[in-house]
Amino acid sequence: MPNNIMEIIEKNFSKNSTKHFNSILFINEENLSFNTKKIAKICRNTEIAPVVKSNGYGIGANLLIKYYLKENIKSFFVGNLNEAIKIRNNFKNINIYILNCKIKSNLRLLIKYDLIPVINDIEELTNYSKIKSTKVPCIIHVDTGMNRLGIEYQQIFDATNNINFKNIEILFLMSHLACSEDKNNKMNLHQLQALKKVQKNLNQLYGKFIKTSIANSSGILLGKKFFLDLVRPGQAFLGTNPTNNKKKPFKTVIYFFAHIVQIKNANKNSSVGYGATYKIKKKTKIATISLGYANGFPRSFSNLGSVFIKNKKVKVVGKISMDLTVIDITDTDEFNIKVGDPVEIFGINRSLEEFAEQNNTIPHEIICSIGKNSKIIIAK
Repeated sequence: MPNNIMEIIEKNFSKNSTKHFNSILFINEENLSFNTKKIAKICRNTEIAPVVKSNGYGIGANLLIKYYLKENIKSFFVGNLNEAIKIRNNFKNINIYILNCKIKSNLRLLIKYDLIPVINDIEELTNYSKIKSTKVPCIIHVDTGMNRLGIEYQQIFDATNNINFKNIEILFLMSHLACSEDKNNKMNLHQLQALKKVQKNLNQLYGKFIKTSIANSSGILLGKKFFLDLVRPGQAFLGTNPTNNKKKPFKTVIYFFAHIVQIKNANKNSSVGYGATYKIKKKTKIATISLGYANGFPRSFSNLGSVFIKNKKVKVVGKISMDLTVIDITDTDEFNIKVGDPVEIFGINRSLEEFAEQNNTIPHEIICSIGKNSKIIIAK
């Protein structure tokens, strides 16, 4: 992206089509490409299969897949069957893995759309093994300690399940790291070793080598021994920091903006917003912006949060509404602020990580919530 990001953003805000939306997500194409290439360099000689669940974390799965295909990435993980079918309708020659897919009720659709399920429990395994004639390959998810999804570790070694494993076509074994953002956490190595024990056992039972996968975005930064045969980064591509370190390993991709819809002067002793929770102590210039909790601007920011206009930090006043927020712009007269001007939520003057921390949450939740009702613009 050109150095003057605000010039690009202001140019887009001058277009009427932008004002049809309350909030705008700008995607830095150059930085997305940089992050993709950096991940490929880190994980050299290891297959990369991006996670694009929840519609690409709200950014748009189809949009992201187009970029990944340019980097010769051809395998992707989605959250459910519905997501998988939508993506298959747009991309014919890619591998689509479904993280949460009930085999028994969805087998016909898996075959029709050439989709690959992840098997998460013994019941699914049993049902799947009975239909081996369909030759639908699968992934076995092993729970190595997270206690979320996955076949229990002990059940893998239970001889009563051997026949089920023998009757299926396993592409690879996977597990999910619980504490990968902390490189010093001993659980990371414990889970890796547990997965390798399962691999050894099933290699012998299956009669051939089975590939493995355990690393997510933060997992790829734990070192080569965690790469195994396939890695599954997601938000690392989008530039969020997947570690506990303050220094970001990837470049910023997402910039979040709204625009001013009204400006007025509020008199002393009046109030702002629902519940009249903010009292005006002196004559104040306020602006209403096109953003609220429906657009991912948390209600907890009421009377506490801030945004940026012309790189100047201004305060949120009053309670945040569903799609509107009021800000104090009294000290911005030198900028000649007007209706339609862009208002930054994060991206330039505040990172996504800082915004998430201020709202006592994580970047994942922020991105997934802001993408649903925003216009998404590729800034080139």
